[in-house]
Amino acid sequence: MAKVEWDDSLSVNVDLIDEQHKMLIQRLSDLHEAVGAHKGPNEIVRTLNFLSEYTEFHFGTEETHMKANDYPEMAEHMKLHDEFRGTITSLGEDFEEEGATASLADSIEILLVNWLLKHIRGTDVRFGQFLREKGIVLVGEA
Repeated sequence: MAKVEWDDSLSVNVDLIDEQHKMLIQRLSDLHEAVGAHKGPNEIVRTLNFLSEYTEFHFGTEETHMKANDYPEMAEHMKLHDEFRGTITSLGEDFEEEGATASLADSIEILLVNWLLKHIRGTDVRFGQFLREKGIVLVGEA
């Protein structure tokens, strides 16, 4: 897999969300690299745990602001977040059962390319547009 890096096509034009997305992309890339290079299980577990925790933090940020601002697509957006949470959990279970396999590396690549990037460029961009149209500026930590 070619290294996925941040570019303007991934911007939702909301600084807080963009910074969190940059971190998610970096950690998914780190995880893919660790699995592909057969790095030690401790490093893979550490990276997978961070990714899981940061995903919860990031989704919590988005969902808090969706609720606070009566975002009309909130239910659909949150359902997609739940799917991603399930995928992260499955990746962890796969690693615990089978270790750093080619199948796990492929799953991470599919997650990164097909889910997260599509989600950011579509669903999250719409949320960013909603916030900007309402003149809402998000404050929080990245």
